[in-house]
Amino acid sequence: MKTQYLVIPVSDEDRKRLNYVCTKLGITIEQFFNTALREGELEILSTDAFKQGGAFWNIMENPPKNDSE
Repeated sequence: MKTQYLVIPVSDEDRKRLNYVCTKLGITIEQFFNTALREGELEILSTDAFKQGGAFWNIMENPPKNDSE
């Protein structure tokens, strides 16, 4: 199987937090993401999912607006 790399842009603060968590757990970052993916706990979302009508659009909290409003 060919090795592929996933690039996730994160801030320095987020990277430090992830490193801290992995160190506390005694695992590598690769093991963290492998486990998350395997368990289905990591979801990669596009911003489209949060737009009107997307998978995470909450129609009750954010009803669509009329153009006349």
